[in-house]
Formats: sequence, structure tokens, C-alpha cells
Amino acid sequence: MTFDLTPSQVHRLSDVRALAARLAPMAAAIDATGRVADDLRQQLEQAGVWAGTPFDAVLALETIAAASGAAAARVALGSEGRGEGLSGLRGVGLVEAPSERQQLAMAAVCLGLGRAALEEALAVSRQRGDRPAGDPHAAPHWMLADAATELDAARLLVHAAAEGDGAGAAAALVFAGAAAASAVEAALRIVGADGYRQGSVLERCRRDVGAARLIFGAEDGLRRQAADALLS
Repeated sequence: MTFDLTPSQVHRLSDVRALAARLAPMAAAIDATGRVADDLRQQLEQAGVWAGTPFDAVLALETIAAASGAAAARVALGSEGRGEGLSGLRGVGLVEAPSERQQLAMAAVCLGLGRAALEEALAVSRQRGDRPAGDPHAAPHWMLADAATELDAARLLVHAAAEGDGAGAAAALVFAGAAAASAVEAALRIVGADGYRQGSVLERCRRDVGAARLIFGAEDGLRRQAADALLS
């Protein structure tokens, strides 16, 4: 199974990456206030982050989520699920009876958060001058390879569900959420105590992955949907 991008998709994704780069410095403010500024929301909507085919949408949404999970979730879920007084993605709140497209949205958000955590750990490792052999007293570097592999596998599952117009979205969300959580924990082990610092990239990712996995309620419901799909 391949997911080759068309020239128009490549161009669109380039535009979304540029928007994500402008969004990243605002992630802390979005977390602190629990809301996305109207002008920024308009930019995200005008860029068509959650428009087009499901496949186009998950490509764009993962990129935005790597910069700010809260912004990505609010764009994808629209006016639904607004929480009050909670930072980051937790402020989006609980969504009842989500559609398959919304499940794909959260799966893409999880991929973005997991990718952001992995990229942060790799950047810190390179900055410290870590070598492949690593420090025998430090967290093993193969954890990052495992995390990257799990995220790649989850991405294929999410893309397959998107290409199938949402079929398999529940299973994709469960798998993507678990892969993202594993990536965050691996990154925290590699980075160490500084990764838990309030306002850090990994602190944000850890918190937002937990919220993304619960935004539609307990994962038992998603697992039941996946099982029902198999039985039908």
C-alpha cells in the first residue's frame, strides 16, 4: 500500500508547513489561554487544514498538531467540545458520539504530537553530542527507533482509514494514541528531567496526548467500534 502525493498535495502541504512554523511560537500562549486567537483560527481555516479529502486533511492536521495540538483539535472539531479553564488540548473538552472524520482528526493530532516529541528528543540528543552507542548509564537510544517505527506504522493505519473514507478510524485512533504516548515517554527518558519542565515541548506533548486519547471518552468505546466493524 502506497500513499504517493500528487503535485497539488505537495504544494498544499508546503503551505501548511509554513503556517505551522508561524504557529509554533504561539503554542505556549494557546496553552495558557485555552483558546486560539480569531485571526489565527481564520488563517488555519483559510489554509484548508481540515478541508478536502480525509487523506488531505490528516496530512495537514498532523503537521499543525506537531506545532500545537490544541490549535489542531479546535480547527478539526469546530465549535464542538469547548472546555473552560483548562490549558492546551484539555481545553477542547469531551465530544460525544464523534464521527469517523472526527476520530481521524484525533488520530492525526496524536501522530503530530508523537512526531513533535520524537523530533525534540532527537534535537536534544544531537545538541548534547550523543553518539549511537550512547552513555551506558543513560536511557537506551533504541527507544527512539522503536518510537519512530510505531509512529510510522500508526501513520499507515491512519492514512489507510482516511483513504477508506473513515472505515477503520476507531482502530486507527487507538493505535495512533498508543504510538504517540510511547513516543512521548521514550523522549522523556532520553531528555531527562528538563522534559518535564512546565511549558516545555515534551510537557505539552505528554499532556495533550493524554487528552487526545480521552476526548471521545474511554478507549473501550473505540475498541468496541473496531470489533463491531470486524463482526459486520
